[in-house]
Amino acid sequence: MKRSLTLVALLAVLTPTVDAANITGIQVYPPDVHLSTALDFQRFVVIASRDDGVTVDVTQQATAKLKDQDLAKLENAALYPAGDGTTELQVEYQGHQVSIPVTVAEASTDRPISFQLDVMPVFMRAGCNTGSCHGAARGKDGFRLSLFGYDPQGDYFRLTREETFRRINLAVPESSLLVEKVIGAVPHSGGKLFETDSEYCQKMLRCLKAGAPNDEGDPPHVTELDIFPPQAVIEGESTQQQCLARAHYSDGTDRDVTDLAVFLTSNDNSAPINADGLVTAAARGEAFVMARFETKTVGSQVIVLPKDLNY
Repeated sequence: MKRSLTLVALLAVLTPTVDAANITGIQVYPPDVHLSTALDFQRFVVIASRDDGVTVDVTQQATAKLKDQDLAKLENAALYPAGDGTTELQVEYQGHQVSIPVTVAEASTDRPISFQLDVMPVFMRAGCNTGSCHGAARGKDGFRLSLFGYDPQGDYFRLTREETFRRINLAVPESSLLVEKVIGAVPHSGGKLFETDSEYCQKMLRCLKAGAPNDEGDPPHVTELDIFPPQAVIEGESTQQQCLARAHYSDGTDRDVTDLAVFLTSNDNSAPINADGLVTAAARGEAFVMARFETKTVGSQVIVLPKDLNY
């Protein structure tokens, strides 16, 4: 089942109208798309640049289409694999056009669940392996995770071999303490983290239903992390800019990790960013918004200007 992209709805709000005469061009991020296996997907954002240097997120106003619709499915500013091959995503906004390459491989292959690639990122997204939670040197509430997930194999052992009867239940995965705590079914000092039908909870359940397998060999690790757009100049309080995060792996693949990365900002007064990577302009100023995933952190400069500023 394809994951629901709850943050897509956020892209449609508070996007200002851009005068076509002031636009110098548009950019599409990421600049290329690589889809691998049936569950893969990639979101994209469309940015219009004005002649005064201001950038505007026009993703929901732009027109996008695939040159070959048999290879991928386009839905809510996201691409999903449909058939193997190469094509182009063609984007147009107020007379400006951009095309980016799209490559699809193993579109019908269902990648097996991976503890390191699928479950560990959920712990980071939820803040479970931070220093103030289970990532503390002594852990918390009798359970310890490695800080920011630096030791996946140690985390796997502690989750599946230490006090197994308490933390996981392979016979009835839904009754696992691991699951019941994060959905708020039993007391949890960290509170309720996810809904039962969320993609995060479903990933953990899928792992448990598969028997909580450990990764064989050395699974791919993140070699590079992107944040898009790389820079933004936002005009007007409450104007919004969606940020995306993409991870590159040691096996040559990449992955949209916007829903798994942790987003941070250096200046909440000017450019606060929510958990889904949505920046909302506030007071005039400058900030660096950051995405953290696995052991990588990358930043993007955001400048916030007042509406109709006289230069």
